[in-house]
Amino acid sequence: MIEVFFLVLIVVVIFVGFFAFLSYRDKLLLSQAEKRIVSVKEKIKIAERKFMQGKLKKSVFDSLVEDLEEELFSEECVLLRLKKASVFSSKDKVSEVVAKLDKPTKHRKARVEKILKEIELLRSEMSLLESKFLKREIKQSVFEKMIKKKESEMIQKEKELSDIVVEASEKSPQN
Repeated sequence: MIEVFFLVLIVVVIFVGFFAFLSYRDKLLLSQAEKRIVSVKEKIKIAERKFMQGKLKKSVFDSLVEDLEEELFSEECVLLRLKKASVFSSKDKVSEVVAKLDKPTKHRKARVEKILKEIELLRSEMSLLESKFLKREIKQSVFEKMIKKKESEMIQKEKELSDIVVEASEKSPQN
């Protein structure tokens, strides 16, 4: 009887420890992403100061700032993904896509849900990028380059989604 109690107690402690570790890891990842964002912003300020002092040529400064803005946006996307990964609910869209499948399996549903979540994250990243561009926080060349990259990722995810639907229809027995 006492052995069973200790066994249950040990299992409970292991589960609590596991969930505490996951929570700590998420907070650690968030703080690291925020530190990297602050670091990139400081680099931009240093580059601006050196340019204003005449230590950097305009062409070098522009190139450097573009690279730093790209890095800053990438870090902000990482932060956005960490914060909003669990927020997006795509149950309605998942049910629409699954309805198109002849034989929806749990594996296919999970893949569809994962892809739809990625698509929603990409859309939110693109809207963040557009708002930064409209606020003139990033240059047009950076905006165009990042939009091209995000659109390419979006097309890839939509292709994966259509492949799942096609794959399911090919594997279903024909009458």
